[in-house]
Amino acid sequence: MMFSHLLSLLFGVVSVAAKDQRPPLSPGGVPTDRVSTGGTRKFIIEVEQRPGPGNVALQLLSKSSRIGSSYKEFDCSDVFAGMVLETDSENVDTLLQMDGVINAWPASIVKTPRVEKSVSPFSSNARHNYSMHQWTGVDRLHAKGIRGKGATVAIIDTGIDYTHEALGGCFGPGCKIVGGYDLVGPNWDTKYDEKFPKRPDEDPMDFHGHGTHVAGIIAADNSWLTGVAPDAELLVYKVFSDEPWETDEETIMQALCDAYHAGADVISTSIGQPNGFSDNPWALLSSRLVDKGVVITASAGNEGETGPFFSSSGAMGHGVLAVAAANVSADPHANMSDKSISPLPVYFTTWGPSNELLLKPDIAAPGYDVVSTVLNQSYEELSGTSMAAPYVAGIAALFIGEHGGREFHGAGFAKMLRGRIASSGSSLPWVSNRVYRKFTAPPFQVGTGLVDAWKVLNYDTQLDYEPFALMDTEMFVPKWKFRISNNGDKMHKYTFELEPQAGANILDNYYGILSLYSLEPRRIVPPVTLPDPVIIRPGDTREVQVTFALPDVNDDYLPLYGGKVWVVSNHGERLAIPYGGAAYDTEKAFDNMFIADPSITELDGDWSWSFNVNKNANDFIEIGARLSYPCTHLRWDIFDASWSEALWHYPPKVGERGYVGSATTYRDSDQFWFFSPSVNDIEDTIPFPLTRVVRGFRLFWWFGKLANGTQIAPGNYTVRFAALRPYGNPKISDHWDIMSNEVDNIQILPYNTTTNSTLMYRRTHH
Repeated sequence: MMFSHLLSLLFGVVSVAAKDQRPPLSPGGVPTDRVSTGGTRKFIIEVEQRPGPGNVALQLLSKSSRIGSSYKEFDCSDVFAGMVLETDSENVDTLLQMDGVINAWPASIVKTPRVEKSVSPFSSNARHNYSMHQWTGVDRLHAKGIRGKGATVAIIDTGIDYTHEALGGCFGPGCKIVGGYDLVGPNWDTKYDEKFPKRPDEDPMDFHGHGTHVAGIIAADNSWLTGVAPDAELLVYKVFSDEPWETDEETIMQALCDAYHAGADVISTSIGQPNGFSDNPWALLSSRLVDKGVVITASAGNEGETGPFFSSSGAMGHGVLAVAAANVSADPHANMSDKSISPLPVYFTTWGPSNELLLKPDIAAPGYDVVSTVLNQSYEELSGTSMAAPYVAGIAALFIGEHGGREFHGAGFAKMLRGRIASSGSSLPWVSNRVYRKFTAPPFQVGTGLVDAWKVLNYDTQLDYEPFALMDTEMFVPKWKFRISNNGDKMHKYTFELEPQAGANILDNYYGILSLYSLEPRRIVPPVTLPDPVIIRPGDTREVQVTFALPDVNDDYLPLYGGKVWVVSNHGERLAIPYGGAAYDTEKAFDNMFIADPSITELDGDWSWSFNVNKNANDFIEIGARLSYPCTHLRWDIFDASWSEALWHYPPKVGERGYVGSATTYRDSDQFWFFSPSVNDIEDTIPFPLTRVVRGFRLFWWFGKLANGTQIAPGNYTVRFAALRPYGNPKISDHWDIMSNEVDNIQILPYNTTTNSTLMYRRTHH
């Protein structure tokens, strides 16, 4: 995804208690501290595989009276058996209780990546002389005639302008862009898809430019510009309409399946949104495609300024290559033979780790002022991890062109090639508020560092490993085994070195986690027992073990630490495996999931609401909450007046133990100061619980509608607003951080009636 000047995900006030305390507006009019839900009334459902013709569980589910006709099955049953369901009467709780359902997720909208254009003048002479390839070894491979011939790379994006002469000028068999599909049509609107539905067609023409730029990075070829793999063939899957430039997870997932079925060796995805959970549906599908042998590269994200724990959704898949962005020239028009210009991480590249403390990103590639093709036979320098991901996809294509892909090597191919690429990285300096050349950037920012294509294609040594995710102090994983294979024709002796990279204290007492510019590098070195040297004969494999101990540091300020274990051959080959962990107890550190208490906006002092949404009234319940850490479950539940926390049961069922239902929230409440009936649709709501919620400030509007689609009846009620703590068990009450309130009784006068209903907020202590 490309970097955006509109930083709508920054942080502001702790909670909302009155309108004058809300976060400031950005230049575009959106509160800068708010994190949009990105929600829809759709759910992605996965069902279990059962014996019988077709998918029996899916067939039974589709016939359920609760499902109705508003569903669409994924055409991907051998990888992901499931459907997309649109409903106003179900939520995640009720869907998971259906027979045969094993997973259910609220589906999310995904914005088109925004572009940061170069501020430097651009000329055709610069095009001719400007090359990033000598920083990555790609130039040396091109000099040997290695250009990716025989590899097929699929691009999931805004389409491609296939008329561009640097991209072959045509579309279809015999062209560089051999095929593809437009999954959405020109006018599809994710929010108003009943009025502006998808109209798929066979023409994936790009009218935006993002996908065309991605394509040129991989495979452009003319006298000015040479992509990473100029002889590779491209498939294109257009998932964004021509306006308003949005898509959703279900469309991206189907495009992944289509690319897989079309025979793609590599899939490049330069799209995503903050999520950070490895079990989101997009990431799970990507992981399974990797297990089928498909190499997948994904942009790590452009939210680096927000600080750690803000990873992108599509990049979280196991085995997916999450690619960070590097600036390979201080002057983007400098002569690249000047080696005094050293590569740096780009400030906007998103920081990991994943919310489960798994190591992401995996590798870095050029992502700053990258020259490539755009619309109208033109070229531009653009910046973003959107540019870095296709660069790595091109390197994968170079390898496949020489050695074959999944059809030749089988299902284990993608994991093998991922290991070759991810272990090739060269360390980069630390960059936060300034450049610290005495420290190297940790895996949480750039993976193992800048990719080296020469290593990927030419090294004898192959490492079979998982990144050393040491976790936190309570779930510490000290012992890690990996395998070293000698694929060459000479004997190698291997020794092992530790490179401790910069750690950082990440605690921010106000925001929870520090932003990039407040992070300061510090030396944190865990005790490590490295393997003894090993000698491996040609064709042989040896397994070795690295053992870590916890570093001796003060955990009060939440230190993250990481580095690399180098595997060094006596023939000059050097490969790296990243390690990283949290030198604190995550459960203890984020026992308070809310920074201060969530609060109800109360302007009149009488704590009463009528659900009158007219502009002059705006009389509905609003809760503002800031999450200090990402959470798997955020709930807003309604119980009868006699309910107490001792009755908590998960999952709650309507009619049992005093449970009335879950609340709903207006889908775009984060984007407006007030509700206007002429602009906003009162029925455009999404149900609680919300799952896999990113950290930051959130605002929720409740108009009295419950998750089952009914309006709450007059009466007395108790409200429970709660976030599940890290690694918490939702069945255990104490594992939830629950909103407390100074006011026990809140009067509700349903609109157009004269009957009071009371919402009682239970006092809850953390």
